[in-house]
Amino acid sequence: MSSYPCAVFPDEIDAFVGSIRPFQVEDIGSKSWIEQHEVLLKLCQQACIEATTKQEEVVKERLIVEEKITTLIHELHSVRVWREEVLPRLLALKDPDATFLLYSVVYNELNVCSLLETILYHRTSCEAVGSEALDLIDYCAGRIGQLIGLLANGYNNREDDPPPEELLNESTSEEVVRMGRNMDFRIGMKCLAISSYLVDGHHLLPLGAAGRFVRTHDFPCLIAEVLHAKPWLQRNRDGIFEKYRNDCWTQARGDAVLQVTETEAQTWFCLHRLLFSSELMNTYEINAYRQREIGKCVGLMNEQLLDQLPALIPLKQQLCTLQLSSESVPSTGPSLVLLEELAMIRERILKVAQRTGWGVIIEKQRKIFLDLDENEVTEIAKRIGAAYNTDLLQQYAEQSNSSKESEEPIAGQQTCGNCGALAKKKCSKCLYTFYCTRDCQLQHWPEHKELCHQLK
Repeated sequence: MSSYPCAVFPDEIDAFVGSIRPFQVEDIGSKSWIEQHEVLLKLCQQACIEATTKQEEVVKERLIVEEKITTLIHELHSVRVWREEVLPRLLALKDPDATFLLYSVVYNELNVCSLLETILYHRTSCEAVGSEALDLIDYCAGRIGQLIGLLANGYNNREDDPPPEELLNESTSEEVVRMGRNMDFRIGMKCLAISSYLVDGHHLLPLGAAGRFVRTHDFPCLIAEVLHAKPWLQRNRDGIFEKYRNDCWTQARGDAVLQVTETEAQTWFCLHRLLFSSELMNTYEINAYRQREIGKCVGLMNEQLLDQLPALIPLKQQLCTLQLSSESVPSTGPSLVLLEELAMIRERILKVAQRTGWGVIIEKQRKIFLDLDENEVTEIAKRIGAAYNTDLLQQYAEQSNSSKESEEPIAGQQTCGNCGALAKKKCSKCLYTFYCTRDCQLQHWPEHKELCHQLK
């Protein structure tokens, strides 16, 4: 029986999920916020491992049962407001001495996006979003629009990037801005997948969601613009093509350039679902502009794309018909909206911030991000560095399905508290006992439980 590493032990998941709460803008970066940032990092890692290894998806189920998806959406909007309203004012005061805490706030937004991307693959999760789906649709539309803006300004044209030695001379504020642009790109790519899942499960969302997709944000044209921009493809400084897979750029030579990436496939399927949904399209008027912009996508549907995604063949036929049509296609649904739900999360966050006063918030945030002493910086750096735990995901990615052979421990190496084999992961509560696999941790828990609580 094969086993997999875990970011969160089974007995910890309930407590971690139950501890998630919404934070206002003024509290971002505080000690309690950092603690939640650690929790969300571990939950995201665990959800990724569970989904990819086809285990029981405990994190997803607990987030649904505890009704925490709404809280995750709140956290997305809270960090976005912080980045728009607070971060520029902080950078205007002075260059921060350390950037990793600012990076953690920006990374938190990406991390929550990753967690939502993982769990919203399931329609039960889409249904659990509830009325806050409107807020999530608004967020995704804004982030996808920002992604298109980055591409229009040459973000993917890496041939003109400055050499690495020039980056050493940039100021801290310039580094934060560059870091933010990189995160905006990655967040936009996550939002393409999230939008595809929401469109696929739109019949499970509130009634206002359909209008949000087609009337408020014009998702068919938005997605068509992304397909033309091709954010998953770029040339590096050496002129070599690279494709964006698994959240990183990898070189693509020869036929590999034509291989469809996961995000590219999701974007095509999103357009397919939009145009073939009568519920969405009956209130969508295809005027001359929309006819032209959406119809142009047929030129991107080459033989290599259709060989890899044959389900898109009906979409190509639909786009050809749309392109050849000489008349606009009016909407078949009611033209007058009598009652429409409103997205409220962002508005509530802004109202709370305005009542507090931006001056008060900036002063509080200055103490958190700019006026840290050396001991505080060191302590926070250790906690955040341990929480990111990239070695865990690397270990999971490289682990084969074959059973591990027993190994003889050597001096200086830790041994499993259950079976005595070599062990690298320790109990996250007591930080004392090591385990080689998740199964060993579970088997040893009844014996270890009392000692664990005492050591903690």
